[in-house]
Amino acid sequence: MDIYKNAMLAIRDRRRADVDRGHMIWQNALTADDGLYSAFTAWQSEAIKSAKHGDTPELARAQAELIRHMERLGLTKDKVEPPCRCAVCADTGIVGGKYCRCVINAAVMSDTENLEIPVLDFEAKKLSAPKAISGVYSAAKKYIDGYPNSDKPFFTVIGDSGTGKTVLASAVASAFMQCGASVVAVTAFGFVRRALDYHTQFSIKNYTDRFTPMLDCDLLIIDDLGTESMLKNVTKEYLYTVINERWLHRKNTLITSNLSPADFIARYGENIASRLFDKNTAVNCMVTAKNNRLKN
Repeated sequence: MDIYKNAMLAIRDRRRADVDRGHMIWQNALTADDGLYSAFTAWQSEAIKSAKHGDTPELARAQAELIRHMERLGLTKDKVEPPCRCAVCADTGIVGGKYCRCVINAAVMSDTENLEIPVLDFEAKKLSAPKAISGVYSAAKKYIDGYPNSDKPFFTVIGDSGTGKTVLASAVASAFMQCGASVVAVTAFGFVRRALDYHTQFSIKNYTDRFTPMLDCDLLIIDDLGTESMLKNVTKEYLYTVINERWLHRKNTLITSNLSPADFIARYGENIASRLFDKNTAVNCMVTAKNNRLKN
């Protein structure tokens, strides 16, 4: 199953349904209202004449009369001729031979498994956040407000376990979704599972590719990076592929971890660490607090 192709077909089906609905509204109105029907037929007659001889004052008067009857019935142009929902691809799903962003977003958000961490209300969590992480919420709010033209599309949160990093990430996911962004939020374990599945099965016919959305989504969250298994030819290689691709295209990416920058370099190498901690492209936050779960 190709989730992108299915999303494109769904968008095209939706367009046909919109057009059919507008046509039905118009036909029902013409049938039910004699004044509208008379005005429409008069306008049609003048339009045919104008096609042969050029626009006439009679055509303008007929059009004005038709508009008057439409307004009387509350028939706006958008009701009878629904505009395309995506102005970029005109609801075809394709732009320049590639899937439109509307298709990518629909494909990503149709897969509930793309949200492996719970989605929480940002403002509510910001108000109840422990003092130690409140400053990170303030930075995250600026990060959210900067979408989709973030000066620094990467956001990294470093801190010990139990300091509220996952809750923060979940709240940021919610805020981005409210902005209309497509979000993939995975645990580090989930990331490796997807990478391994793609690495070992991508050539199988009809394989559902759940790795690609991590490249395409508007916001990618990888939670608890550093807790995953280090699989040869998989973990570092695919992590670099995703991080580098999103870094090159300045796509919003949020990483939480309990690894220090030095530990990152030791575990993943400078190529990955330098992108995550580049001050020109990333907001880097550190939470210095004890494990709240143990305190509780």
